[in-house]
Amino acid sequence: MSTVKPRFTYFAGRGLGEVTRLALNAAKVEYDDIYLQSREEFLQLITDDKLLFKQVPLLEVDGQNLTGSEPVLRYVCNKYNFQAKSDEDQVKLEMLCMGARDMLKSGLSGAQFQKTREEQEAMLQGAVKQSKNRYFPVFEKVLGESKSGFLVGDSLTMADFMFFDGLSYVNEIPKIKPLLDDFPNLKAYIEHFSNQPGLKEYLSSPRRHPPPDDELVRVVKIVLDW
Repeated sequence: MSTVKPRFTYFAGRGLGEVTRLALNAAKVEYDDIYLQSREEFLQLITDDKLLFKQVPLLEVDGQNLTGSEPVLRYVCNKYNFQAKSDEDQVKLEMLCMGARDMLKSGLSGAQFQKTREEQEAMLQGAVKQSKNRYFPVFEKVLGESKSGFLVGDSLTMADFMFFDGLSYVNEIPKIKPLLDDFPNLKAYIEHFSNQPGLKEYLSSPRRHPPPDDELVRVVKIVLDW
């Protein structure tokens, strides 16, 4: 077994990389966070043949260069047993993952990257509407039926990491946080998830980044040449 500490390369922000950080910390894996700051650093990764489709996040682990947010997350979850324990539960897990992914991509994480404040606000409010009417009621019901406090089965799974990733934006952006008042099971879930071993320490540490701000947007645009 390799004794080399895994390296996780992404930006100094959440984005597409945060869900894997959640899984790694839940597994109590010691890894190095590498934060991209310049275009040259990104191009060097391409030159070194580490980015399959010229994209990050990149996880260097077990002698492999793994890229793509969901393949990387799935690798970590498979390795550390964050998948369901039956075929039936695995299908449920994958459906919930799909919903959690779509919820995040509706604009909760991407609004800050729009060009104007008006466009940012419009995307964020669109995401809030989608969350309230389409996604939150489903997860509220699932959690209401759960005996463990987790989305699938009796322990953390990939679905929990993906859902918490999006849910945390609502919980941490003050102007949209009141949305949670209508979903008591989601509020309880945030507390339950945040107190799991490994996650409790990570979520209260400096390695946990806030929702995107103008500085993160500036760096991302420089690195990716947007």
